[in-house]
Amino acid sequence: MKQQPMRQRGMALVISLLLLVAITLLAVSTMRSTTMQERMASNLNDRELAKQVAESTIRQAGLLLPPVAGSAWFTAALPAPAVGTADLWQNPASWANAGAIVVRIDGVDYTGQYLVENMGFWVNRNTPNCKVKDDPLCESQTYRITARTAPTAGRASVILQAIWRL
Repeated sequence: MKQQPMRQRGMALVISLLLLVAITLLAVSTMRSTTMQERMASNLNDRELAKQVAESTIRQAGLLLPPVAGSAWFTAALPAPAVGTADLWQNPASWANAGAIVVRIDGVDYTGQYLVENMGFWVNRNTPNCKVKDDPLCESQTYRITARTAPTAGRASVILQAIWRL
């Protein structure tokens, strides 16, 4: 008597299709994760570039102090902060008249904007116990420089401040 071959029921096909779906889902998930990490790295790089531009702008603006009357960015007395009013850098209209410095990083030009405020005379931190009536030179002219990267749609923007003493 002859034996009849066993009938296959397609289990191997079903299992292989399930494994194929699982591997595809894993691949799609990995691609999404990689894309997200790439975006995060790009945003971090963009922010660091903006920070470098703002830092360089502060350094270069500091070299322009004390301002010489009639210089390109100095047209009137430097503003001084007043109690009860918003700081100059918080007013968007102030940035329309801000100074601008072009910073070159890796062959690409970026524009940094800056505002300078006259903070008056402060006691030198190296001689904190000195008294102005005894030594008028123990105070030094102090400025607040606020710098930012020029706003660009879709790019990181950084605002930095520094106290600059002469």
